Amino acid sequence: MTQKPEIQDLTNFIIDYTSAMIAAGTYTSRVARCASRIAKAYGYELNLNFFFHHTSINIFDIEDKANIRTYIIPNKYSAINFSLISDLSALSWNIFDHSYKLEIAREYFEKLLHKKRYHFISSLFLSSLANAAFCRLFEGDIWAMIFVFFATFVGINLRYFFTKIQIDLRIQYIICSFLSSLLVAFALDLNLTQTPEAALGSSILYLIPGVFFINSVIDILKDHILMGLSRFISVAILITCIGAGIYITLSISKFGILQ
Repeated sequence: MTQKPEIQDLTNFIIDYTSAMIAAGTYTSRVARCASRIAKAYGYELNLNFFFHHTSINIFDIEDKANIRTYIIPNKYSAINFSLISDLSALSWNIFDHSYKLEIAREYFEKLLHKKRYHFISSLFLSSLANAAFCRLFEGDIWAMIFVFFATFVGINLRYFFTKIQIDLRIQYIICSFLSSLLVAFALDLNLTQTPEAALGSSILYLIPGVFFINSVIDILKDHILMGLSRFISVAILITCIGAGIYITLSISKFGILQ
């Protein structure tokens, strides 16, 4: 076992580590497993209780159970980052296997948090291209693909702007799904595409909260029932918001599905 740090220093590190894992989009049991591995490496035991908006952290010294700290921290959610999740998980194993001092572990942790990410423009372009490719996969024609590309391009930019000015996520989903589906409706109005259904379905794919849905199922299967159900309900609400935005488009366009 590595040199035992002060419990307060370790607690501060565990709080930052847990917050980063949750924010990056990690499922609950993985957060608990990695954080507990770090605490164990330093001779402490960690108990975590997860709620949708908060996480309860309890850590105590295995050799002196009176030496204990308990905190409740708010959960913060940001963009999904699989690379950061993988790196943070690897860091927990490195601490456990190579007995890093806490100061060294903190140094590696900060480097991972500030690691250069993909530029927004390149992510925007590739996401738009991917949605256009999905449109082709659903047998959309060339004009459907072009309009899906621009609908995704505009929608992601709009979501980025709404996130910056902190508009409620549910309102973001309604507005973005409405505008993206409305843009592909123009292709039908101009008689440019013969596959409007493929264009409509592909235009809002970037909004589908697939990772959150998968995390909710994993949480339930791993016995984090409360967290899993909370995430599942949150996903259901977001999908309902997407449906509301598309419904508005269908009501004012020539798709004819509602007639």
